[in-house]
Amino acid sequence: MIKYLIAENLKTKKTILRKLLISIPMLCVSLALIFDFLGFGYFTSKSAFTSINHWSLSWMPLLVVFLTGMFHKIEQSSTGYKTILSFPIDLKKSWIAKIAILSFFTLIASLFLGILTTILNIAFTSTEASVVPFYNCLISIIISWITSLWQIPLCLWLSRKINFFILLILTYGANLELGASRAPSSLWWLFPWSIPLRLQCPLLHLHPNCLPLDSNSPLLNSSVIPVGIVLSILLFFILVFITSYLFSKSEVC
Repeated sequence: MIKYLIAENLKTKKTILRKLLISIPMLCVSLALIFDFLGFGYFTSKSAFTSINHWSLSWMPLLVVFLTGMFHKIEQSSTGYKTILSFPIDLKKSWIAKIAILSFFTLIASLFLGILTTILNIAFTSTEASVVPFYNCLISIIISWITSLWQIPLCLWLSRKINFFILLILTYGANLELGASRAPSSLWWLFPWSIPLRLQCPLLHLHPNCLPLDSNSPLLNSSVIPVGIVLSILLFFILVFITSYLFSKSEVC
């Protein structure tokens, strides 16, 4: 399995794909700072909370689509999958290695976002005492990563079947319609796109639309966190199993 991981990782060297791990978190934080300044007239540490909310809603799904789409393009541009499909290798392991590498890349991006939000928290002080400890931001970032992993095998498979821009529109639309709009409901657990947003509510005390929650809001119930994590991990492994099986049945065109 190590050989498969090394091989898939080598394919991403000297590509723009790795630069996205830095540029997208920076863009996320930069826009949060702009929104913060427009709202308050000055920069505050609240930008850290805003950036994490935006990250779960838009930037993480966007990162997954770009990574999977570009990973597919790299493979398609080189040999059109002919090398992989024609050689006597374990296609399931090859597919799982792709998912593992992309999962690691999204973790790197998430950790970099954590570094940026930490810098924001140190550099800017809020005029109001926060009821949310800053370490909740870091926990929220990790939970957002875990609960978004299932999108990687799904988008990686879809990137081989549909146009990149169609995948981008579908993913973004799903995160808005089945994510942000469903997260506050009692049936949030039925919509995987809503899980990252729902789980950050008790951590950041923010509504999925980025507005502060009232102290008696039912969205502050933290019992949803373990439920959402377990559901997301189960879905991730189910999609890995299904997509790896389908990829193993692929044939050279």
